[in-house]
Amino acid sequence: MRCEHLNSAQDDSNPSLLSINTVNWFYAFSIIIPVIIIPLYAKSLGATLFQASIMVGIFYGVNAVTGVIVGSLSDIMGRRKPFLISSSFGAAIVFLLIAFTDIPVLLILLMGLFGVVTAAFLPCMMGLISEISSKAEKGKNMGLLNTSTSLGWAGGSFLGGLIAGQFNFQITFISGCIIACIATVLTIFFLREARTSIDTDSNRDFRKVVVALKNRFLPSSGESSYLKENSLSWFYFVIFLRYTAYLGSFALLPIFFASISSTFWAGMLVAIYMGLSGVLMTPIGNLSDKIGRKPIVIFGLVGTSIALVFYAMANSLFMLIVTQIFYSLVFASIYTGGSAFVSDVAPEAKHNEAMGFLNSSITFGAVIGAIIAGILAEMFGLRVMFMILAIFPIFGALVVLLRIQETVSLQNL
Repeated sequence: MRCEHLNSAQDDSNPSLLSINTVNWFYAFSIIIPVIIIPLYAKSLGATLFQASIMVGIFYGVNAVTGVIVGSLSDIMGRRKPFLISSSFGAAIVFLLIAFTDIPVLLILLMGLFGVVTAAFLPCMMGLISEISSKAEKGKNMGLLNTSTSLGWAGGSFLGGLIAGQFNFQITFISGCIIACIATVLTIFFLREARTSIDTDSNRDFRKVVVALKNRFLPSSGESSYLKENSLSWFYFVIFLRYTAYLGSFALLPIFFASISSTFWAGMLVAIYMGLSGVLMTPIGNLSDKIGRKPIVIFGLVGTSIALVFYAMANSLFMLIVTQIFYSLVFASIYTGGSAFVSDVAPEAKHNEAMGFLNSSITFGAVIGAIIAGILAEMFGLRVMFMILAIFPIFGALVVLLRIQETVSLQNL
C-alpha cells in the first residue's frame, strides 16, 4: 500500500527525505565535475570547439539510452540501491581513467562511458521521492530533491573550477573520484529502499525480468496510454527543444566564461546559478503546487531564450554574473515544474520509466544541441551560436501554451 504521510508509523521502512537528499547531493557533486571541466581540459589539449562540444554531447546521448533501460529495470525489479551503487562506483573508476588520458578522441569515448555508468542517478532518485510522497506533497518533495541536486552541482562546479585553476586538471578529476567513492559508501550504509506497490518477488526471476523489460519497450497501446494523458508526449518534445538550446550551449559555456574571465570563474559562474537555483527549487515547487505547472514551465522556457540573448551580449564578468543570477530562477522553474508535471501524470508502477523518458528527452536534446552548437560555434563563433539557439525554447513555450493540459487540478489540494 502506498504511503500518504511521511511521518506516520507505517513509513518507518521508507528512506527519509534527509537520507535521499544527502546521498543525492554527493552524486550530483561528483557527476557535474567532468561536464564542466572536460571542455576546458580538451581545449588545453588542442581540441576544437566542435570536439569539446561533442565530448559533453556524447555523455548525455549515451546517458539517455541507458537511462530508459535502467529506469525500467529499476521499476520492474523494485530496487534502486543496486543501480545507484554501480552508478557511483563506476563514476569513480571513469574519473581515474579521464585523469590519466590526454588524447581528445579517447576523452570522447570516456565521456560516453561516463554517461553509461551514471544513468541511474536521476531516474532512481526521482523514483524514490515519488514513492514516499503523497500527491499533495510531491511538488514540494521534488523541489527538495532538485535543491540538493543543484547544490551538489554548485559544489562540484566550484570545486572543479577552483582546483583546475589553482592546480591542474588531473587533480580535479581525482577529487571527483573521491567524492564518487563517498557517494557509494553512503548509498550502501545510509540509504534504504522504499516500499512500493510493485510485486518484487514475482519479478526477481530472470526470465520474468526480460519479458517485463520487453513489454516496457514494446508495450501494448493500453500500457503506453499514459503518454497521451495531459499531452505528456508533447511535453517530452518541449523538454527536448529547451534542452537542445540549454545543454547545447552549456557544453561550451565554460570555454566562453574562461575567455572573458578565468578557469576559476568558469566553474564559479556555473556554481552561482546552480547554487541559487537550488535555493529556489523548494519555493518554486510549492508555488507550482498552488498555481499549476504550466505557468512555471512557460516562464522557464521564455527565460531560457532571454538568458541566451544575454550571453550573446555579455562582455564583462559583471554581466555574466547578472545573467547567471537570472538563469538560476529560470533553471529552477523549468526543472522543478517539468519534474512535477511528469510525476503528476505517470502511474506509480510506471514512474521510473516516465522519469527515464524525461531524462532521455533532456539528454537527446543535449546530443542534438551539442552537434548544432559545435557546428555553429565553428562557423560563426559563440555569440551567434547563443542567438540562434535562443529560438528553440520559444517554440517550446508555444507548444505548452497551446497543447499541454494542466495537472494541478487533478491533485487533492
